[in-house]
Formats: sequence, structure tokens, C-alpha cells
Amino acid sequence: MKRLTGVVATVACLLMSSIAGAQTLSCSSAVTLNGPVVEVTAVDGEDTENLQCALTEAAAQGFREVLLTSSAYEIGAISVTGFNGDLTGISQAATSVRVLDGSLSCSDNVSAALTFNVGNTAVRKMTISTDSPCGNGGDAALIGFFSNPNSCTTRTTFGNVDRVALAGTGVNGSDLVAGVVMAEAPNCDAETQKVLGTLRVNRSSLTDLDFGVTSTVAGGGQVDINFNEFTRIGLPISILDASQNTTILNNTINYNDAPGYFLGGGLGTFGIFVGNTAQSPATNSTTIRANTFNDGGVTIAGVAVVTGQVDKVINHSMVVSGNTFNGNDSNTGGSGIAATDTTGGLVSGNRFAGFASDWVNLQSGDLGVTVSGWAIVSNNFNPSTATTDIRLGTGTSGIVVGRAQNSPEVDDTTGDNDVLESAP
Repeated sequence: MKRLTGVVATVACLLMSSIAGAQTLSCSSAVTLNGPVVEVTAVDGEDTENLQCALTEAAAQGFREVLLTSSAYEIGAISVTGFNGDLTGISQAATSVRVLDGSLSCSDNVSAALTFNVGNTAVRKMTISTDSPCGNGGDAALIGFFSNPNSCTTRTTFGNVDRVALAGTGVNGSDLVAGVVMAEAPNCDAETQKVLGTLRVNRSSLTDLDFGVTSTVAGGGQVDINFNEFTRIGLPISILDASQNTTILNNTINYNDAPGYFLGGGLGTFGIFVGNTAQSPATNSTTIRANTFNDGGVTIAGVAVVTGQVDKVINHSMVVSGNTFNGNDSNTGGSGIAATDTTGGLVSGNRFAGFASDWVNLQSGDLGVTVSGWAIVSNNFNPSTATTDIRLGTGTSGIVVGRAQNSPEVDDTTGDNDVLESAP
């Protein structure tokens, strides 16, 4: 027992010595230690160097919190690799971070103001805003979670954005600005070296940006986008060439409400876009549940949820349940849910209110897939004033439209589907 006590005492002394030796930071006086917390005080002028130093030191020495103690900061590009901890403010109202105009070196790849390569990082309780961070028409993000740009095989990243307000100045600026991006590092291969890990965006607001949350995760990583509000975003949520388990839950998604934004040269604007190309993995999974979609009616072809495939057929498991879709009389050519070349989905327990060209539109596209395996059941079409509630288009077969849905207007183009209830 005495020997065990001596060993414990010796180990404790070594640990305390190690901790004590680590309590120095190679930063300016604006960066200080308060116990285990690295605190950053704003200075007159730019705060980039101080925040960069704080995050670099925290990553190197194992500190798990970097706290912004002042009310307002101005930054340019900041990048850290392997940070495991929280970058946090006091609150959305009390902590403001402004990304300076022209402060990012943007090119063909996305440049992020706050770049976190691998590691396990949470950004919490602050407002991050920008106007023209590239200044040259480039692509930028306010927060980016990436794999390791210096070792593309090191690609497991855990990102969390919690109670953060992300704001731009609209979709007509010189730069294309996204709120949150999770993807492979810009120099890594987009097909074979996709980022792995998880992304969570929680209880945040995204306003006046070109893109809201964009992710392309492989390996079945979990992506949760929950309890957020999207307003005047060109494309609020986009998932491209991913193999991730996506849950989009309890958000308010205002779509088709950004004047001047036309995705793809006039195709309208989308609330959620899930797209797959030849670079896509073979499987993907998306659950969209208990959200409210509000159509702003800016274009005549807005779509709340759209999914499609190009050049490659994948297995996309899709569930759309318990949502409220609010239409707009001005959107004469849009849809609530539009799926092309996508089989095996469930549309259940949703409420469709107001006008759309159609609320559910399923069809085969350029890949010539036989679109089957869908069930459209237990929805409420009573508040709908759509031209056609359910459109079963080219290449559809065996799709089930259930009873007790308030007699939706169904257009079964092929006649090969199981329509159990339709308006007279």
C-alpha cells in the first residue's frame, strides 16, 4: 500500500509539473490564461493574429476552450489543425465577430474565415457577420470544417455550430458566401478523399447568405441540422455527393425569398437540395422531419425539397415526415417535394397548405430510372390549393398513394401506380 501511495504521489507530481510547465502562451498580452481557459480580449484594430495564436496554442497544449471576452472583434482568415475544444463567446447578442472585407484569399476553392482542419471543434454563442470577405468574386464560408490539407488521408473531423448567428448582406454581393461548410480540404480529391466524421448545426440563425449549410461527408457520417432558422438564403441546405446520415429536424426554412438569386441561371430557389453526380458514393440517407417550410414566392419555380442524380445511380434512402409546407400564390411552377431518378422514399404525416404547382412530384430523368418504392401516406392535403397535389410522372411505377389524406388531386401520368385515393 505504501508503494502504491508513493507511485500515485510521484505520478501526481509529474502531472502537476507538466501542467505548470504548459501554462505559458506565445501570444500577445491580449491572449491570457484563466485556469484552463484561453481568453482573447479585443484590441484596437484587427484581432486576427491574437485569435490565431490563441487557437494554435490551445491545439498544441491541449486547452479545450478559447473564450472571446470582449463585445466586438474584427478578423481575417484564421486556420487551425487538430483543435479539440470550443471557440465560444458570451452569447449571440454579446459577442460579435466581423469578417473584414477582402481579408480572405479566395480562389476556385472555398476559403473560410474560421477554418478547422480535423479535430473536434465547436463554435458557440456568437454572431459572425461579413459583407465581401473575398473582395474579388470568390467563394467563401464563415465557418469551415475540413480534412487535413497537408495529409489528405487524415480526414476525420467533428464540427459543431451551436447558438451562432451567421449573417451576410444578401445574395447580390460580389462574393458567394456560405454560413457553414464541411468538406474535404480544397487540395484533396473530391471522390476518394472525402471528409469523414460528423457535423452538427444547432439552434442557430442564418441570414442573407448565398448558401446556408453545405456538407459532403462520406462513410455514413452523421449530420444533424436541428432547431435553426434560415432567412433570405439563396440555398439554405445543400448536400452534394455525400454518403451521410442526414437528419434535418425542427428548422424554420424560408426559401424562395432571396430576390436576385437564381440557382443554375433561372431554375428557381430551393430549401433543401440533395444532389448526386458521378463522384458520389453509392449510398446516401436523408431524413427531413418536423420542419416548417415557408415559400417566399420570389420566383415562379421555387422548391422546398429537391433531390436528383446525374451520371450515376445511387441508393438514396429518403424520409420526409411531419413537416409543414406553406405555399405561395406567386410560385406558379414550383413544388413542395421534387425527386428525380430517386427510388424508395416515404412522404408521411406532412401538412400541405396554400398554393404550389404540385406538392409532391416524382419522375424519372436523364438516367431513365424506374421510380418505384415510394409511399405517400397519412398526409393532410386539406389546406392545399395546389394545381395538382401529387404528380407521378415519367417512369413511375408501383408508388403507393394511401387513403385518408383529404382527397389530394393526383396526376398518375403512367397509370402504373397504386393510387388508393384521389380527388374526383
